[in-house]
Amino acid sequence: MKKVLLIALLFLSCRAGAQQVEPVRYEVDRWNKEQDCHFQSFGENGGLVVSETERTDKDKRRLWNFACVDSSLYETRSDLIPLPDKLKFFDSDCDRRFAAFLFVNEDNKKAADTLDFLVVSFNREEHTYKTFWDKWPEKSVPLSIDVVDGTMMLALNNKNGNGFLSFYDLTSNACRTIMPSPSSSFVLFQSAAFAKEHCFVVAAKEFENKHFVSTSFLVYSPAGNLQGSYRYENISHAALGRMGFRFDEGRNLVVIGTLERETGRKVNLQGLMEDFDKESVGVVWMRFVSGSPESKVFLFKDMPEIEHALTASDRVRVREERLKNQRKDNPEKGEIAFQFLTPRITDFDSLTVFAVEAFMPYYHTETRTSYGYYGYYGGYPYTYTVFDGYDFFSEVLLAFDRDGYLKWQQSVKFDNELTYDLFPHGSEGVCFDELVVASPYRNNLRYTAFDAEGQVLMSQQNEKLAPIHGADYVEDEYFAQMAKWYGNRFLIYGSQIIQNSTQPKPRRTVFYLQKVQYD
Repeated sequence: MKKVLLIALLFLSCRAGAQQVEPVRYEVDRWNKEQDCHFQSFGENGGLVVSETERTDKDKRRLWNFACVDSSLYETRSDLIPLPDKLKFFDSDCDRRFAAFLFVNEDNKKAADTLDFLVVSFNREEHTYKTFWDKWPEKSVPLSIDVVDGTMMLALNNKNGNGFLSFYDLTSNACRTIMPSPSSSFVLFQSAAFAKEHCFVVAAKEFENKHFVSTSFLVYSPAGNLQGSYRYENISHAALGRMGFRFDEGRNLVVIGTLERETGRKVNLQGLMEDFDKESVGVVWMRFVSGSPESKVFLFKDMPEIEHALTASDRVRVREERLKNQRKDNPEKGEIAFQFLTPRITDFDSLTVFAVEAFMPYYHTETRTSYGYYGYYGGYPYTYTVFDGYDFFSEVLLAFDRDGYLKWQQSVKFDNELTYDLFPHGSEGVCFDELVVASPYRNNLRYTAFDAEGQVLMSQQNEKLAPIHGADYVEDEYFAQMAKWYGNRFLIYGSQIIQNSTQPKPRRTVFYLQKVQYD
């Protein structure tokens, strides 16, 4: 049976002495709670670690360290690049030639001549850096950047919607800006770059009088030319939510997204990107051939295995509602709904696996007694609600064939402590002929393997991550995440507080990258 091997620190004895062959962990000292550190993967060629340092140059510009690492997480070069203060990392992406890193100014009181954003581009062939900066319309909100064929696409929305796209040539920094729609309620929602198809895909939500009516999908060339435009109309009381894109063998756009409740009420377009409060009641698969959508809707209440993904309390509620439906006491209810994070799409065998992480916000109420300003009046009680955090309790997997039929559905249970922030807790990757679903937690890796028929090949396993030093003890951990890296390798990253009394610095706080291999 295959299992995850945590690659230890190996040393090769030879006549030249001990040589470090396979380091598996890379650490960056964390000196401030607001400090940024990010990793951009180059696949089997390693990646680039970008971290904010506590140093500044003579002009008081913040020094950022751009460190290239190979596939063994061994640092091959390091460059300090000065950036204006108060810039925060926002997003990054790369193709075979370039990597681009977007930094934005989050200072609400910035002067009129202050830049809004700055991009650091890295030429992977020449190993050189370039920077360029610009301003955007007042109160614009960046969505993401995507890179393909040496072009970076920057997607933004203004305060009322009205999204626009900027295409930057990373060789010359020449820019072309376009507005996909004259409508002031055409909100860019998600985007992605596709190297094989040499294009960008942008999803936009369309509003009429602040009512969400449809979702448009726009396909652009690296030059910013529109290659395709598709539209999906909302169905009754439901609309397309978070989604993922891919192209089939005929270069037809395929979109798989969650189906969210839609009340028909007016919405505030501000903050739409970060709104994860809506519940999803199913999944929509669609393919656009010659501009017309071919779609299929799958509701969770019709999936027999979906109950395994529910919390215990929701499982009881669903069963009670089904009993009422059988007695025709309440025929309108019985639906199953989740709050989902942004989904991920993985090609597995001849299937497309759509994976989404379910979470639930928890609250508790507290009661206090007020006695007035001087305490002379009789006390009166009042209650208020306290947010305890988000519980990521499950990951739902849906496998579709080439024609959009649901072949199987599975779920993986999480067991996480509450967190105040929303971030991915799991990752999926195809290793050999198996689909591995894994999640890091408290310096341990939990993982499950499935075959192409959706059968569990390996129930949840737990492996402890190997430290740099044998006596290292993880005191605390924050934002532990995991991503498929290349081949059968995964990358775990986050922030840890580590105790080790045998080291000169007994307690260290670090950002870390940890490589694991599935064999």
